[in-house]
Amino acid sequence: MVQHIHMIGIGGAGMSAIATVLLEMGYKVSGSDLKDSDVVSSLMRKGAEVHIGHAASHVAGANQVVFSSAIPQDNPEIREAKGLGIPVLHRSEMLARILNNHDGIAVAGAHGKTTITGMIAHILTSLGVDPTVLAGGEMQNKCVHARLGRGEYVVAEADESDGSFLRYYPYIAVITSVEADHLENYGGRAHHLVDSYKAFIANIKDGGTLVISRQAYLVLKDAIDQAKGRFAVSVYGLDYQMGRPLESKGDHLGDNWFRDGRELDYRASNVHLAGSTSIFTVDYQGRSLGKARLVIPGAYNVENALAAIAVAQAVGLTFGEVVGVLDGFHGAHRRFEWVGAGDGIVVYDDYAHHPTELRKTLQAAREFGRRVVAVFQPQRYSRTQLLMEEFGRSFQDADLVVVTDIYAPPPEKPLPGVTAERLAHLVAQHIGQDRVLYVGDQGHIPDALLPHLTNNDLVITMGAGDVWQVAHAVVERLQRKDVQGM
Repeated sequence: MVQHIHMIGIGGAGMSAIATVLLEMGYKVSGSDLKDSDVVSSLMRKGAEVHIGHAASHVAGANQVVFSSAIPQDNPEIREAKGLGIPVLHRSEMLARILNNHDGIAVAGAHGKTTITGMIAHILTSLGVDPTVLAGGEMQNKCVHARLGRGEYVVAEADESDGSFLRYYPYIAVITSVEADHLENYGGRAHHLVDSYKAFIANIKDGGTLVISRQAYLVLKDAIDQAKGRFAVSVYGLDYQMGRPLESKGDHLGDNWFRDGRELDYRASNVHLAGSTSIFTVDYQGRSLGKARLVIPGAYNVENALAAIAVAQAVGLTFGEVVGVLDGFHGAHRRFEWVGAGDGIVVYDDYAHHPTELRKTLQAAREFGRRVVAVFQPQRYSRTQLLMEEFGRSFQDADLVVVTDIYAPPPEKPLPGVTAERLAHLVAQHIGQDRVLYVGDQGHIPDALLPHLTNNDLVITMGAGDVWQVAHAVVERLQRKDVQGM
C-alpha cells in the first residue's frame, strides 16, 4: 500500500477534495501550491504537510505523486518524481482508483456539475447513506465538499474539459448538458467532444443508471440507444424547453435537435421563483410526486435538483425523504453566493463563465425584483474567441454591464483581436451603449461602478477567474458609505 502521497497543486478544489479523503483514509499527504489559502490552511489542520511554492525537494519520501491539470509537465516536482522513478498520476487517475472500486456516482456535463454533486452529497449524507464525496468545488454554509464515508457510494464530479472523465466507470452517471466548450482540448471540433461523452456513457456499469437532461439526451440519443438497455435511463427537465442546438463555427450537430418524442421521466412543473427561493412540483413519468423547495435561486437550479432527486431515488431513497432535506442545501461556493450589502445594494458572486451560464444566472437575478448590475470577467482568450458572438448576446437581463479584461491562466497567451474591449462593444450593440462600461483594470471597477449604483440594485460579479475580489471590494466601499452616511 502507498503510504505517502504528494499532491502538486493541492489547494485546487478537486485536489483538496482528494487530499481530504486520502487523509481520512490514513495516508500521509503532502503537497505544494503557489499561494497560501483557506483551503491550504484547512488541509494543514487536518494533517497535510503543505509547501508554498514548487521545488524538487518537496517530493522527498513520497511513494506517489499526483498533479492537477493546471500543473505543466516541466514543473520541478514532476521532473524530480520522474527522475526518481516515483509513479506520477493525474488527479483523475487517483480519483478513478477511489470511484471505480465502489458504486460510483459521477456527475458530468457543461453546467451544474458542482451544484448537483453537492446536492447529491447533501441528500445522501443527511439521510444516512454515508457516501464518500469528492466535489470539484467547496459548498456554502457547511454543506459537504469532501468526506470519507463508510457506505458503498462514491459521489464525484467527472470533468469532461480534458477528457479525463473517461477514466471513470460509474454505477450511476449524470450528464447535465453538452455544449461547445473546452474545444481547445478536442481539436476545435464539437463532434469530438460529443464522441467523448458517448464513450463516457459506454463506461456505465451493467445494471446501473444514466440520469441525463433533456438537452443532453437529444444530443447523445444514438449512444444511449446503442447501449440496448444495459442500464436504466432517466431523462429530466423543466416543463418547457430551454436551449438551442450545439454548434461551433460550422461544426453543426443537426437541425433535428428537439424532434425526439420521448417523455421526460422527471419533470418540474408549477415552478414558482421568488428571489433565492424556488418551489416546484416534481412529476415522475406523468405522476405527481409532490412539491419540493430550494433555498438557492433560478430555474436552472430547479433542473439541477431534478437530477439530484433522480439519483437519490435510484439508490433507494423515497421522494418524501429527499424533499425533507433538500432545502437544507445552500449551494456551492461561487454559485450565486451572497457576498454582502450596503447602502441598500446587495452583492453576489458567481462562477458563470459560459454564455449559457451567464444567461441563466442573470435570469435568476431578475427574480429578486432589483435592478441587475453584472460585472463580467471573461476567462481564457481561446474561449472568448470561440464564443465572442454568443457572449455579446448573453446580457439581455442585465440593466448595466461592466466588462473587464480577460483572465488568462497559464499557458494561455493573448490572441490577435480577442479583447474584452471588443466584447464590451458587442454587448453594447445588443443592449445599448448606455448600459455597458468597459473597465480594463479590475482594480478600478469599484471607483467606476459606484457612481452608477442606486438603492435597491443587485450587483453580481461573474467569471471563473479572480473577479470575486471585485465583489468584496464593492461591498467594503458600500459599507463604508453606509457608515459615513449615518
